[in-house]
Amino acid sequence: MKVAFQGEPGAYSEQALYEVVEGAESVPSPLLRDAFAHVLRGEADLAVVPVENSQAGSIHDTYDLLLEHSGVLHVRGEHELRVRHCLLAPLGADEQTVRRALSHPQALAQTARWLRKRGIEQVAYHDTAGAARRAAELGERETGAVASRRAADVYGLQVLAEGIEDNPTNRTRFLVVGREPVVASSGEGKTSLVFSTENRPGALYSALGCLASRGINLLKLESRPSRGEGWEYLFYVDCLGWASQPPLSDALDVLSRETAWVKVLGSYPRSIA
Repeated sequence: MKVAFQGEPGAYSEQALYEVVEGAESVPSPLLRDAFAHVLRGEADLAVVPVENSQAGSIHDTYDLLLEHSGVLHVRGEHELRVRHCLLAPLGADEQTVRRALSHPQALAQTARWLRKRGIEQVAYHDTAGAARRAAELGERETGAVASRRAADVYGLQVLAEGIEDNPTNRTRFLVVGREPVVASSGEGKTSLVFSTENRPGALYSALGCLASRGINLLKLESRPSRGEGWEYLFYVDCLGWASQPPLSDALDVLSRETAWVKVLGSYPRSIA
């Protein structure tokens, strides 16, 4: 099975997809939009994309793409990855010789205290695995990268330190996206949806009441400015239940009448990781 991900070989997204789909053939994509496009064109069966980090918050590009392709692509599952950052460097280097570290800005932010304590300059790069590749290309004892242990194996670098993230609970939640929706099962389901309300007092209260009054447990609620004119907002919701089964199906029916519009991004088995 071919599975698309954003980044270069050795990226955390690639690690996540191997944990989700054993024996998968990974399809690297420069941008998140490219990962979605691979699935749309049938060049990949699935895409595994990051949606939320426990330290940095939501990945808004993923939410935007899910909405853009709603009804065509569907969330089919989720996976939580424990992110363990490593300081990588070419052979012959050590912690004392490394003066700068390349990495994605989020990875640098998640290891900032550890790097500052050792006087290592943070240099932003577009991707953690790409940073590892660049450090290998340069071959300088002064230039390392913050990336995964897998990236060290891919690019022939040594691991100088592992688990350098400032918060030991650093995790990223990934979504599995495909062309076909999941058929509801007897197991616990989870649904991701997005809606927009009319610009009137109490509109959001009424919308959420459609869920609360039917005992629907909300796991996440996030507002985002819409791409339209004015300060209008979209509301992204994760909740328990299958969209095709009561009581959530009943709640969605009422919600569609209480809001300007509502779209289900996917119903899928809830991860217990």
